[in-house]
Amino acid sequence: MKLKISIIIATFNSGKTLKQTLDSIRHQTYKNIELIIIDGLSSDNTLDIIKEYSDVVTKCISERDSGIYEAFNKGIELATGDYIGFIGSDDCYINYNVFESIINDFIDDIDMISYPIVCIDEYYKNEYIFFNNIDKEDILTGKMLPHPGLFVKTRIMKKYMFNDKNKIISDYEFLLRYLIDGGVVKFRDYPVAYFSNSGVSSGNFNSESWKCEISEHLTLYKNLKLEQKYLFGYLNKVFKYEDMISIEYSVKLLIKNLLKKFELVEFIKRFFRIKRKHKCNLKYCRWCGRYGE
Repeated sequence: MKLKISIIIATFNSGKTLKQTLDSIRHQTYKNIELIIIDGLSSDNTLDIIKEYSDVVTKCISERDSGIYEAFNKGIELATGDYIGFIGSDDCYINYNVFESIINDFIDDIDMISYPIVCIDEYYKNEYIFFNNIDKEDILTGKMLPHPGLFVKTRIMKKYMFNDKNKIISDYEFLLRYLIDGGVVKFRDYPVAYFSNSGVSSGNFNSESWKCEISEHLTLYKNLKLEQKYLFGYLNKVFKYEDMISIEYSVKLLIKNLLKKFELVEFIKRFFRIKRKHKCNLKYCRWCGRYGE
């Protein structure tokens, strides 16, 4: 019997981007997919788009919730697949053979497998690969595996669930608790999803989302009673406090703001080829300006 993959999407007024997400699932060559959408009572055309894709949407709930992690937990409870994956309503899978490829990686009956993802700048349409080559020590100091590239055995997800009291780091908390309990992550090196970098946890330093993330990390480290070196490692590696107060950082920030103000960023990126321009073969892609058949 073919393994079933449950894909969970949390939506709330996602009408501008959701069609691309669902379209990347509709055309998958591997068909034993259970697609679960948990909607936060959208007031735009999100539910109309979901109806348009009723051929691939297995289950949909639309009701008020406290945020993305409560929505994810509802999806986990409904999931009947062998493995669970999560994708954002503004993200999509990288090609139509993704599930055909990853299903071959599950033959060893592994509990969790990680893949890289490709991050895309919504404004400039540039992209870069977010690699997953980090170890347990990196994770203990705050680094996170790319979440849309994680596929987890359903019984593991149902055991841990997400802490819905958090707004930002519950995917990290789940991974951390899993590793502390002796869990193992297997890695593959080919990307599986396009990720829009305009999500909840993509704010600039000193933004409200980053302040919230710092607070949640501090609470987590206290609750789990981790060694002090991990807390210091987190503060140093992730937020680079020393750089934040340096003259060099201030100069870089000033230059960045000036470039942005005078709209020179795109020119410089193109001139030095810092990041490649997004290009894909999906039938529906808002970054390429292609809107289906």
